[in-house]
Amino acid sequence: MYREQSLETFLAELAARTPTPGGGGASAIGGALGAGLAGMSAAFTSGERYRKQEAAALKLRKRFDELRERLLQLAEEDALAYEAWMAARRLPKDGKDAEAVRKKAVATAQEKATRVPEEILKRCAEALAAAAKLAPVCNPNLVADVASGAYLLEAAARGVCLQVAGNLGGQGRKGAQRLARARRQLAECQRLCGRIERMVVKVLEK
Repeated sequence: MYREQSLETFLAELAARTPTPGGGGASAIGGALGAGLAGMSAAFTSGERYRKQEAAALKLRKRFDELRERLLQLAEEDALAYEAWMAARRLPKDGKDAEAVRKKAVATAQEKATRVPEEILKRCAEALAAAAKLAPVCNPNLVADVASGAYLLEAAARGVCLQVAGNLGGQGRKGAQRLARARRQLAECQRLCGRIERMVVKVLEK
């Protein structure tokens, strides 16, 4: 889906008066961009000058590649999950049996539409944790790109946490617990982004 599109086409669809892609998908793409920048920075931390940290940097690069790919997949899954939820809501509800079928379909679709942004948030947190490991050993010529990637990942986490909040509304205690977990993950993302920024500024000021 999105991986076959040009950037121009994706942005046009994002800006169009259509429900997908929306906030969840855009957040996932933003996270993929952040992971991509961090991966590039890790790739340039190699060669004789960075012999001591090359193995660690290349291991992190592989992790960024995995996270970038998963976030891209999640952007597509987010759109499909929302479309499934819309389809479930359009099911007929006249009659006891039809209403029961519709209710079950809506609940199933809403759960899927909630799990996807929850995973996007989780993957952003994992990418930020990896970026925090990369920043102190990174090629100093690329360290600003690590920070730029971290900003994108934090922004993605902020956006998708709100998607989780919207999907969990009205789900009582269980929903409140899941939302609290998402907010803790977001707080960790913000902490890591701040830490990365401080490390990068320190390198740039040398």
